[in-house]
Amino acid sequence: MEPLSGVVKSNYFVRFFDLARGIQSPLSLPQPLLGAVIALRALPGPRVLILGLIAATAGYFAVFSLNDILDHKTDRESIGIGKAKRDAHDIGVTVFKHPLAHGDISLVVAITWVAFLMLISGTFAYILNPLCLWLFVGCIALETAYCSMRTVSWIKTFPTGIMVAMGGLAGWAAVAPLNIGAVGFFLFIALWEIAGRNLANDLADAESDRGVGIRTVATTFGNRTSATAIFISAWMTVASAMFLPISLAARLATLGVTLWAMGVPSIMLLRIPTSEQASIYFNRASFFPLVVLVTLVPFLALRSL
Repeated sequence: MEPLSGVVKSNYFVRFFDLARGIQSPLSLPQPLLGAVIALRALPGPRVLILGLIAATAGYFAVFSLNDILDHKTDRESIGIGKAKRDAHDIGVTVFKHPLAHGDISLVVAITWVAFLMLISGTFAYILNPLCLWLFVGCIALETAYCSMRTVSWIKTFPTGIMVAMGGLAGWAAVAPLNIGAVGFFLFIALWEIAGRNLANDLADAESDRGVGIRTVATTFGNRTSATAIFISAWMTVASAMFLPISLAARLATLGVTLWAMGVPSIMLLRIPTSEQASIYFNRASFFPLVVLVTLVPFLALRSL
């Protein structure tokens, strides 16, 4: 009997699913929805929800897939030292990391796939609000800049924080004009991305990244410094929850979620600055926007957000 991994790998759908980080992408959908909820102080109507779901799903699939296209040469080098293999702590991969670099999808097909997704996302984003389209274009530009800095400097973590926060702002712009309150939300999402996903994922991949010359905080300064940076930025995220433009009760509830998802786990990571512990931290932090969104639902019902 063919091993399960072989059966799954042979399924062409799964190859695209892993190219687009099919597990991580849906976990990103609450980001723009959270922006819309905070801007409206209520759930958006059916039209915005449907159009936004299509635009966001296609957009996140496109950005995650674009990352693999831009990094495919470096990823191919890392295959031999383990980065292309799925490990027990990796929630973002079904079978293999980077199926393009692994040879499961051709470059031409991958580019066509991303172009198609961009067209869908851009079209529906424009229907929602032309500003949403421009925010999406900005995200693509920042993703390109981020990947171009892979072997240049660890400061590439900042473009990715801004990019993810811009994606959250697209949800806000879909339902309301951007205002001063959007700044607090932008900062909250940017810090979460930097502390919860980017730095943690880099620490989780430190060994393979060192082998191919990728510059991250972990590969440049070491695991201990990387864990310290995660700890500091995680607690900055906790503090930023108090600047969200929502009621005090909702802010306190969000503060509790931030402590659960990032604050407390960052203490453990600081004590045990290993790649395995970073993966565990990353996994919990990945659910953060979804848990925050669910936490705020009771406040929507009470109209006190």
